[in-house]
Parts: sequence; structure tokens; C-alpha cells
Amino acid sequence: MMQLVGFGILLMCLLMFSGCEEKTQEAMPLKKKQEFLENLTLQANNGEVLVINQKRQEKGEFALLESKPSILENLSITSGMRNIKILVFFTTWCDPCKGILPHLDNLKNQFGDKIAFFGIPIDDLVGDVENFKGAVQVFNVENLLNMPLILDENRTELFKALGGIEGVPLIALYGENGEYIIHYLGAIPEEMIEFDLTQNLEQKGL
Repeated sequence: MMQLVGFGILLMCLLMFSGCEEKTQEAMPLKKKQEFLENLTLQANNGEVLVINQKRQEKGEFALLESKPSILENLSITSGMRNIKILVFFTTWCDPCKGILPHLDNLKNQFGDKIAFFGIPIDDLVGDVENFKGAVQVFNVENLLNMPLILDENRTELFKALGGIEGVPLIALYGENGEYIIHYLGAIPEEMIEFDLTQNLEQKGL
């Protein structure tokens, strides 16, 4: 009986931290060639603009073995606002992406203007989509999406620089000065993001 209970708890934990990884590993391949980003602008549908720069890596013996986490860490993301920028990569067919949205709303209500979410749908970057913006609009309405969305073509350059991504939802946090904080893959608990946001804001005295 105890073994069955233990197995059940383990299964629940695996489901909680899973994202749309199995499907996306095939649909979101890593690219061998990575583009270097310099002053790449991404405009959200509410008019806000993000500026992305990539730190140059020193050329070395293991330069070609760089992993995606280090690429995320080497990005600087700034905007006209001095707050924490949170990028949310998702697809409209991903159930964990839909499931995490209410939790992101909770965080926005809790932290207010100290944080800013930006949704980045990537359906058209990982497969053939007849009506990408139409699919996003339906997703927006069905899920009462509150965050600004980035739909412009420069998403492609960012996606190339990342070499693709392992799965969705992928959530990446960047500080008020553009510095990398942390990123998460999959439908992680709201409390984990809340803790990291609180820690960062307290360190800044905000």
C-alpha cells in the first residue's frame, strides 16, 4: 500500500513539472548556426518595445558546445520601464501553457508594475500554421490573456539565436537593468516564481 502511495506522489510531481516537451523536442530542433543579437527590437501589441543584446563569448576550444541555458544567460533585455521583464514562450496548442496563465495573472496582481510579462507565441516558428495571428487571437480570447504579446517578425531572430528551445512554456526573467535572473521550463509552481521575484526585488530594495 505504501509503495502505491509513493508511486502516486512521484507521478503527480512528474506531471506538475512537465511541459510540452515530448512534442516540442521534435518540433523545436536546435540550430547548428546561432545568430548574434545586437540591439534587436521586439514590439509588443501594446506598443512596448524590448531591446535585446547578446554578450559576446570569448572564442575558445569549447565555444561550439555552448548550451541554451548559457545563451539565455548571455542575453540582456531592456525596455523603457525599470522593472523585471518576464518572457513567456508558448504555443497555442500547449495545455501546460494554458494552465499556467492564471498563475501568471496572480503574480501580476501581486507585484504590479514591478514586473512586466511579455507573451511570445512560437507556433509559426516550430511548424506550418495557416493563420498564425488568427490562432493567437482565438487563444487570447479563450484564455482571457492579459499579457502583451510579441508577434513581430523579429521573434525569428531571437528564436534562431536561442538555437530553438527544448519545450514550452519557457519563462525567462530579466532584471530592471536587463540582466538575466533565471528561467524555467515547464508548468512550474507559482510559488517558485514568486520566491525568485521576491528575492530579486528585496536585493534591489524595491
